[in-house]
Amino acid sequence: MPNFESVHVNKLSTIASLVISAFVLSACGERPPEKKTATQVVAKVNGGEISVHQVNYVLQRTPNIPPAQADAAKRQVLEGLIDQELAVQQAMEAKLERTPTVMQAIENARREILARAYLEQSVGKLGKASTSEVGKFYAEHPELFANRKIYRLEEVLFAATPDNVAVVRELLGKGKSVAEIVTGLKAKGVEVVGGVTVKPAEQLALEILPKLAQAKEGLPHLIETPGRAAIITVLASKSEPLDEAKAQPFIENYLSNKQKVDLARDSMKQLRDKAKIEYVGEFSGTPAATAAAPEKAAATGGDAVINKGIGGLK
Repeated sequence: MPNFESVHVNKLSTIASLVISAFVLSACGERPPEKKTATQVVAKVNGGEISVHQVNYVLQRTPNIPPAQADAAKRQVLEGLIDQELAVQQAMEAKLERTPTVMQAIENARREILARAYLEQSVGKLGKASTSEVGKFYAEHPELFANRKIYRLEEVLFAATPDNVAVVRELLGKGKSVAEIVTGLKAKGVEVVGGVTVKPAEQLALEILPKLAQAKEGLPHLIETPGRAAIITVLASKSEPLDEAKAQPFIENYLSNKQKVDLARDSMKQLRDKAKIEYVGEFSGTPAATAAAPEKAAATGGDAVINKGIGGLK
């Protein structure tokens, strides 16, 4: 379970996100009222104030904070909000909210917030998965639970173009080593990244986990996904099973998240079916596309190939 400190590893990134959020609230007319009662105000920064509601809002979006770290978490959130207020004050003084780049960022963030709010509303509140559903999922995925392993993997990631994939498949068929394949790809100007990592079963994509669970150690496998591909070699593995009682809360969380994703996808499909969508300009003539699966939006970068994991089982 991630601790609270891990959420704030990149402080500059956090501050930047908070500044954009503050601009968005200001642009939407939703910035907290300037006048607050004494019990609401937890800090005064120059001419600005920070309320307990702002602290609680951030805490609510920071799950899995251990009770023993709750007070430290509140303090850390408050310090982050103070940094935010200072940065916002300077940005407003410099009139940065009027620059094209910031205006576009604010608009994009506003649209994302509104779209997410609609999807959350359309999904509504869902009940927990039933005992039979949990038992069924547990039984259908022994590689995650009863036969769960910790894997030491060598991962080599590259662009999944037809040419690249054909070359790799041919070289693997000839019994070439991963080092030789990497050398061949680099000789063609293909960017290759990767290394050796250690991952438990729940941090691997469900689609490839059964294959890796049965893989012979030292034998490389080609894994393809849209846009990216990987050569994965199981260097070693260690058995660490998880019984159904311990797995139950994680399975319930995963099934709940999956149901939300399915409902959100169905909601977007219904909206698209009812909408009049016309592609113009360079996209003129584009065939009607189905709504992108919500869970794919976050799967960016090469590491998404095998590090998608399954929501709620991390």
